Amino acid sequence: MITILVRLSLLVIIVALLWNWDGFWNTDIKFLTDTQKTYFPIKYEAEHLKIAALYERSSLFTKIKEKIVKYEQEKNQSLNALHAVEEELVAVNKKATVLLRHYDTSLRIINQLRRKFTPDEFEETLKCNSAECENIIKLSPEADPETYSFQE
Repeated sequence: MITILVRLSLLVIIVALLWNWDGFWNTDIKFLTDTQKTYFPIKYEAEHLKIAALYERSSLFTKIKEKIVKYEQEKNQSLNALHAVEEELVAVNKKATVLLRHYDTSLRIINQLRRKFTPDEFEETLKCNSAECENIIKLSPEADPETYSFQE
């Protein structure tokens, strides 16, 4: 009597495990699939809908991961472009600093020459052939280093 109860309990446990195991309902064994469709059509459909939903979610997660990878690549490209622009800005800033130092030095030399020479001697000593040079010598507002634009 106890062996029958043990066997019956074991059978119930096995059936319960199979009943709740997704692989049991998603099998390629034709006999088992036909039996499931015939005797348990509602459970069979419910399990297959659940499996279809899992596949759909899986593909959705895959698409989301692909978008994340794409956006990370775009972000990295943007950061690389930003880094390149920052390097270019540093180079231009260094060049402008050097030009401004030369410009400032030129203005100081001109001021020293103005003190040393009379206005007529100064004009005779320094002769310019460009408008920028004339602006610098006359110390006009266009020669202000804060507003001056260097053109190459």
